[in-house]
Amino acid sequence: MSWSLERSAGSAGDDRAAVGLRLARAPGPFWYQHGHVSEGRQWLERAVGLAPVDAAAPLAGVAYWLGVMLDEQGEPEAAVRYEERSLAIWRELGDRDEQARVLSRLGLVHEALGHVDTARSLLEASIAVAREIGNELTLSIALTNLAMLEDEAGNLGRAAHLIRESLTLDRKRGDMFVAVRHQQALASVSLHAGRVLEASTLLTETSDYVASSGNTIFLATALELSACVAAELGDGLRAARLIGAAEAVRHKAGTPPYQSEVAFFERYLAPARAAINRGTWDAELAAGRALTHDQAVTLLKSPAPSSRPSAVN
Repeated sequence: MSWSLERSAGSAGDDRAAVGLRLARAPGPFWYQHGHVSEGRQWLERAVGLAPVDAAAPLAGVAYWLGVMLDEQGEPEAAVRYEERSLAIWRELGDRDEQARVLSRLGLVHEALGHVDTARSLLEASIAVAREIGNELTLSIALTNLAMLEDEAGNLGRAAHLIRESLTLDRKRGDMFVAVRHQQALASVSLHAGRVLEASTLLTETSDYVASSGNTIFLATALELSACVAAELGDGLRAARLIGAAEAVRHKAGTPPYQSEVAFFERYLAPARAAINRGTWDAELAAGRALTHDQAVTLLKSPAPSSRPSAVN
């Protein structure tokens, strides 16, 4: 990749950059799933900067993944530009599979920007195209993305219905990776609806896969939602340690949570924090932040004590 993306490649520069585009596009899922977002972003930015004008599909793929990395690093405004660039190329090429995929991601980015109506329209467009062409993977992802928007809007019944449809598709295809992501989303909706034990069960069912997958986003999400569950069940000390561990995982991966996610977590963590001596809370939070990846996994999978008194003010 270094060879193909050298800026001083001379007359062979365009040919080498074309190779670089294809190489940079391929590991996008790996960078995203295994916590190498910062590294992936650097390569993708380099590839886009050298892309020949007529690069077509390889450029569309690189622009898509660069948009993903930027969005994951909390830069949705920049992400929009690359996702729109990708979408324009796929429309010109007439590739409806890729159009459906980019429309779904673009909807997520607009949701992060607070553009709810635009996000809903893009996600519904993705769902419509995916249904029409029979792309069950993109359909499943777009349904859950729309569900999370509906969850944030307070439409909990519709959100749960959409995710259950996604999970049916995932299980039909035997796609455990996507199913776990969507089951975590369903746990979030259950928690929001006040069904705390249901949320806890959904998270527990996915913990083995989360532990073995090496996916940092799965792990951070599981830790965050488990912290909210612990807080709701009155175990504030465990909640503090779990959220501290999640912060450490996200910091290392370079993938901060969306602001809407932070607000969601605070709904559960703020009361727990207020019920505990601040020094005790901060000590547990720091202990969580100091955990290694493997120790965070062990914490996630450790059974919560049935009754654990919280330190009060």
